[in-house]
Parts: sequence; C-alpha cells; structure tokens
Amino acid sequence: MITVTFPDGATREFAAGTTGTTVVESISRSLAKKTVAMRRNGVLSDLSSELADGDSIEFVKRDDPAALELIRHDAAHVLAEAVQELWPGTQVTIGPVIENGFYYDFFRNEPFSMDDLKTIERKMGEIIQRGAAFTREIWSREEAKRVFAAKGERFKVELIDAVPAGEDLKIYKQGQWFDLCRGPHMRSTRDVGQAFKLTKVAGAYWRGDSNNPVLSRIYGTAWATKDQLADYLHMIEEAEKRDHRKLGREMDLFHLQEEAQGSVFWHPKGFVIYNAMEAYIRRKVNGAGYNEIKTPQLMDSKLWKKSGHWSKFREDMFVVPDLVFSSDSEELDVSPDARLMALKPMNCPAHVQVFNQGIKSYRDLPLRYAEFGCCHRNEAHGALHGLMRVRQMTQDDGHIFCREDQIQ
Repeated sequence: MITVTFPDGATREFAAGTTGTTVVESISRSLAKKTVAMRRNGVLSDLSSELADGDSIEFVKRDDPAALELIRHDAAHVLAEAVQELWPGTQVTIGPVIENGFYYDFFRNEPFSMDDLKTIERKMGEIIQRGAAFTREIWSREEAKRVFAAKGERFKVELIDAVPAGEDLKIYKQGQWFDLCRGPHMRSTRDVGQAFKLTKVAGAYWRGDSNNPVLSRIYGTAWATKDQLADYLHMIEEAEKRDHRKLGREMDLFHLQEEAQGSVFWHPKGFVIYNAMEAYIRRKVNGAGYNEIKTPQLMDSKLWKKSGHWSKFREDMFVVPDLVFSSDSEELDVSPDARLMALKPMNCPAHVQVFNQGIKSYRDLPLRYAEFGCCHRNEAHGALHGLMRVRQMTQDDGHIFCREDQIQ
C-alpha cells in the first residue's frame, strides 16, 4: 500500500501502482471529468503517472491557470500531427510552449504559406475531435534512435544522439502519431479544445545556428475558452494598429530596407523626435555630473582581446580587416599588413582608454563619462524587429571611475 496526501492535508491509502486517474475517479466522477492533470509533489504530471508512497497530489482542472501551459503544449503536438498528415515526409523538430502560445519547427522543401494555416487548423480540429488518448512510453536511447531513423526524422535522431548513453527517453503517443517529449500532457487530444488559432509562419535556423538548415516555423495560440481566445486576438489586432513600424511609415518618421538590415533611415520628422530624446537625456546626464565624450566606432581587435570581449562577444561583432582592391578584378584582397578591426558593440573599453590618458590622482575621483555612442551588433536576421532589435544603435552609456570608499 501507498499513502497519498491531498492539498487539505488529508491522507488516503491506495494499492501500489495506483495512478492519478484511479485516485481522482475514486473521489468523484464529476471531478474526474474536469481534471486533466495533477501536481505531484508540486510538479505538473500526467494523470496516468503511477504514484509513490508519500506523494502529495493536487488535481488540475482544465479551467485552472496551470492547465493553460498543458493546453498549448498539447496543441503543439496536434499541430505537428496535422502537418505530417497533410504533407507526408515533412520532418518534425521541436515545438515548445512560449508566452501566449506555442510554435513548432518543421523541415520541408517548401515553406508554409498563410493559406496553409487554414488547412492545418481544420485538420487540427479533426484530430482534436478524435480524442486520441495521450499515452507515455519509456524507450531506450537505442530503440528511439532506430525508430526515428527509420521514419527519416534526422532532427529527432540528432536530439537523441545528445542524450547520454544508457538514459531512457519518454515517448508520447496520440493514436498512431508519437513524438519525443518530456511531457506532461493532458488525457487526450480532445482536452485541447477548439479555442486555438495559428497566427503566423516564419523561418528559423535549426538550433539557432545560421550554418544549419532553415526550418519552417508555425506559431499558434491556444486558450481555455473561445472568449479568452477572442480577447487575445482583439488585443493583438489593436496592438498591430499601434505597431511602431506601421506608425513610422504612416507618419513618415523612419524606414528600414533590405540593403541596410537592422539600421534605421531617419526622416526629417523622425529625426526631430530623435534629437529631442537625445537632448532630454543629455540634460539629465549633465545634471548628474557626467562629462560627455566621443570615442571611435572602429578599433583594433587587440583592444577587444585585452578587454575580454573578443572571446565572449566575437560572434556578435562586425569585424573589418584592412583591405585593398586587386588591380585586375573587383574582388577584395586582404593586405598582408592588415590589422583586424571591429566595430564597437559597446562603449566600455573605449571609456577606459579615455580614463587611462594622463595621470589621475585620487582627488580627481569620481570621474563620470557619458557618451551617445554609435554601436553595432551582428544580430541574427530573424531577431531583427523594427527599432526594438537592430544592428546599429545609439547607446546612451555612462561609466563612473571612483574609489572603493566612494561606492554607496
């Protein structure tokens, strides 16, 4: 026998091997109908999980806030099954829950279109109506690799290869479809409900590495009720009306274009706002006792190596070697005397160089330097987003050089 503790502190004994499903059904048929998962010792778990002696459990109903993550997680699995039913041969990769929704990345020859999303949504609705139970199986690493390799799922095989040898894997099935997953899941696909919407498609590199294949990512959102879904979609619609990129075009403030990805073209009206913001910050900085300086954008890699940024930030920097034109072609040849230069991604090392000029007395401290520094960071194409995520930015930066006893 095992003893199980409930949220109110009450305990009950059950036979060894008892699952959460058995326990909730023994309490109330109506509660069992509403319950989709459980917290086992504070951690979300499948209802089908076997309980151990001393476990504390709390049942999670579909309308509980905690169930929302499960609804979205299960919706991602339903999405993947729908895509593979509609387009056999499409490979699945990963499909996590994110803020307000979920996504799943697929590998196929043709990217998805917005029209495809409607077709996928209909298929998802069919899968949800089937109500296939989510069942968990434990496979060995070798078995999982063999099965997924036979299906041509090379990305799943790569994920399995990363699992330590001898470690077993969880496989979740819903009818004939299955996926490698840590879980947990609800009882069946029917628990997902119909309050879901596929919202957009995008490209993504496998594992976020631009050297890897490009995947097709489908984003979606899912909620406990259709009213919640409608409220969310309305909020998104209103937010899009106020999107700064849209307003920038409509008000002739700025624009972005393919030839200068992540860099802003400020128009006259927009630059008035830009200058007003800079003037406001300058007044604040000057009032706080900072002295404004200006430092170079392009500096030798030796400086970045000395500061430690090179080893930690190199991939996010724009590196510019000295170059000369070949006399007989338009190709660029690197000079044998080239110095490896880099556009600064931050101002810190340059401010230290200003401080290092000349002898400083302890009486000179504290020294406060401020700069509206033009910085560049080699952000991934997919991460760029209007003015919010750029490659060229003005960093209003400040550094204080002081004695330890001046720190408060």
